Amino acid sequence: MSYKLESCSADNNVWNHVKSCWREQCDEHEEEFDLYARASMSVLDELALSPSKSAKVYVLSKESNGKEEPLVIFQANSTFLPGFDGKVLRIRHMILSPKYDYGDIEAAGYKAILVETFAQATALGKGELASRHVKFHFKTPSDLYFFREMRPSLEKESEFKDVKAYGAWISFSFSDC
Repeated sequence: MSYKLESCSADNNVWNHVKSCWREQCDEHEEEFDLYARASMSVLDELALSPSKSAKVYVLSKESNGKEEPLVIFQANSTFLPGFDGKVLRIRHMILSPKYDYGDIEAAGYKAILVETFAQATALGKGELASRHVKFHFKTPSDLYFFREMRPSLEKESEFKDVKAYGAWISFSFSDC
């Protein structure tokens, strides 16, 4: 399966595509799109309308039936934070598509999406949003549980150091910085 991560804004029409697809999914499940993940969607909507060099909305998509299917959206920003010696890439307001929220999706498919989101978002810290440290914020207990279970694997990777899981966050630093 081929995934693609891209910035998501009103300017490149990707944001409108995400909202259109997700509106359809809400309709299919007889749910109101305007109420879907309202708190995070309002933050992401504002950022998609006015992205900056250091803060953007990203969408992870896969091709499905000849169309780009948006699976996950999130805010990524790179900034200096107290207590860190360099920029910190923060991944926040992560929302999976209504299909995953309302549908009957098998655990393996959900896990694959989380792993790909983690890998692609982490890559932003080595590329477009270059940062020395990465912090992920998770909104659901199942997401947090999954990533806390990943912690021992991350600690074994030479690419990462100072791997920590606390509250609803997991953080690490890149070894080569």
